[in-house]
Amino acid sequence: MPTITRTWLAFAAIGTGLIHFALVIGSPLALGLVLAAFGLTEFGWGVLTFARERIAAPRIALVVALIPVAGWTLLLVTSSVSEAPELASSLGFLPLAVASLFELFAVAVLGIHLRSKRDPDAAPAFPSVARYLLGLGLGALVVAGLTTPALAATEAGLFAQPHGEHTDLFTVPGHNH
Repeated sequence: MPTITRTWLAFAAIGTGLIHFALVIGSPLALGLVLAAFGLTEFGWGVLTFARERIAAPRIALVVALIPVAGWTLLLVTSSVSEAPELASSLGFLPLAVASLFELFAVAVLGIHLRSKRDPDAAPAFPSVARYLLGLGLGALVVAGLTTPALAATEAGLFAQPHGEHTDLFTVPGHNH
């Protein structure tokens, strides 16, 4: 797999992991534990993908990337069929849509990688420094541009301390201490 594509996968996995971690706050306990487990797995796999020259366990990563998308789809269908919108509304549409977009990107890239006729043990080709930095920067901008509003749309993002107001006097609105 090309080095730039591998770094984009790593960025997408880390972005998805961050979103799933942020969704833990405000989720029911059982769902929060599942989201935390997926967040930890995705974040760890993303870091490992950055650190190595090859993708770790691509078949397992492909399946693991599909599970949250299938779970969210099932939650949306169950929520609309049972006419209980509160099932899905606690998580928010934007964070799960962005996380699903990253997951589907990973599934597509991993699927293409696994179906390619290239030798899986062959060393990846390294791009020129300029091309690598351009690809790295582009991937970082896209993931940051999508992840930031998704994080802001979570309950954790709603209670984040606003920039420029980093004082000891800050309190969360509606919470008296």
